[in-house]
Amino acid sequence: MNEFPDVMIIYVLTALIAYLIGSFNMAIIISKYHKSSDIREHGSGNAGMTNMLRIFGRRAATWTFVGDFLKGAIVVFVAREIGKYLHMNLDLAYIASLFVMLGHIYPVYFKFRGGKGIATALGAMFVLNWIAFVTIAVGIIPMVFIIKIVSAVCLCGASLYPVLNFVVLLLQSKNFFGEVVPYTFMSLLMALLVFYAHRENIKRLRNGTEPSFGSRKK
Repeated sequence: MNEFPDVMIIYVLTALIAYLIGSFNMAIIISKYHKSSDIREHGSGNAGMTNMLRIFGRRAATWTFVGDFLKGAIVVFVAREIGKYLHMNLDLAYIASLFVMLGHIYPVYFKFRGGKGIATALGAMFVLNWIAFVTIAVGIIPMVFIIKIVSAVCLCGASLYPVLNFVVLLLQSKNFFGEVVPYTFMSLLMALLVFYAHRENIKRLRNGTEPSFGSRKK
């Protein structure tokens, strides 16, 4: 499909649908409708897995992570398959990944106050480039238990992903200007979005006040 108006409509629809689905924030849904208390009113105020762990425990945190991870993975997978079916020149999965993350961070259904987008980003990354995802997971997951600061580990993973994605795309002999460059650029945007969502965490890391993994806030 190469006609400009049709292509732009598909890009816009992909972005819109991904954003709307991404806006279903699992932490908020579980806390409000199962725990009868909005997670954003507790702890760090973040609607994500780590705050759910501190406030509501492991089970709620696990379901939060699984739901948000699958949300990102499914949206990106479906977008990629639709793109293949329509013979799109640009992989729709990368557009979907950015906007499903935006939906999670700024959910339209919950007054634009969501989470940091890590679980959703991981689901998207898994589908976009599973080799880069596994490489990061093998190196990064043990760091959670070593340095015990989740935000620092997430930022490390976000920094590595564009680089690894670039390397893997090159090794797969993808078209440099048609695929490697635009896909690396969009993966860089994903990483920058993660950094922006963690801007307060970065301040606390600099000040040495960022809470460690497993700590609970009353």
